[in-house]
Amino acid sequence: MKNLDLKEELNQSIRLLDEKLSKRQIDLDPKGYFLIKIDPLTNELILEHFLNNIDQKGRAIDPESGEPIGCNSKRANQPTNIFRGKSAKELGIKISEGNAPFPISRLDHAIYIGRELQRAEECLRNGKQYIQD
Repeated sequence: MKNLDLKEELNQSIRLLDEKLSKRQIDLDPKGYFLIKIDPLTNELILEHFLNNIDQKGRAIDPESGEPIGCNSKRANQPTNIFRGKSAKELGIKISEGNAPFPISRLDHAIYIGRELQRAEECLRNGKQYIQD
């Protein structure tokens, strides 16, 4: 019983820390952003790369309107590249090794993409829905 309580206490502690860290200021990667999806029909992870323009305040700007792009903005933006793979490792290698230029330039962005690809792979393996953080 004690181990279960300790495990729950640890999980709660990690959740609280993650929530706090999620509220910090994040600088956008000048090379763009990614949307991560899973395709249960082909058993693949899909990583869509989008370019963005960044203003002097570090906000992504819609190239057509010049307005900041919000998290809930509805746009018909097309990805500049789509990467597909069976695992997080495969996609990580595709975007970081081989011939440059690479679609990612910030270390914090690379770590975030790696974490999210691992989560997406776990959802794909277990038949669960994946929602990018």
